[in-house]
Amino acid sequence: MNKNEAIAIVNRAGKAQLTERNTFFASVVAKQGDEGWWLNIPLSAFSKDVHVLLSSEKARVFQHLMIKGRTLLSPAMTFRCKDQVADIFISAAAPKRLADQIGVGKHNFSKHKVGEFRF
Repeated sequence: MNKNEAIAIVNRAGKAQLTERNTFFASVVAKQGDEGWWLNIPLSAFSKDVHVLLSSEKARVFQHLMIKGRTLLSPAMTFRCKDQVADIFISAAAPKRLADQIGVGKHNFSKHKVGEFRF
């Protein structure tokens, strides 16, 4: 599964209108004995709706998250940041929890979940 394929699936389902510009995609990768999703989202993106697609090839499923614009009042204080980009790691060990493992606030993304799609 790649970003364009996932965007097409969500758009066909009519859940949202995702584009290359408003959507961030990650596949499960290994990180120091853990597996999960790495995301790098520019802080400026949080001023508008941000769509996140988390793909798991092993489970053949991806999750669609949507963070409404301006709901994170201070993303720079919530996530680990470098060069105005939020670095986020969500462990695949607890896919229902969907919590950032490296940020200051350990932000929980489960409240932003819109849907789950099998492929």
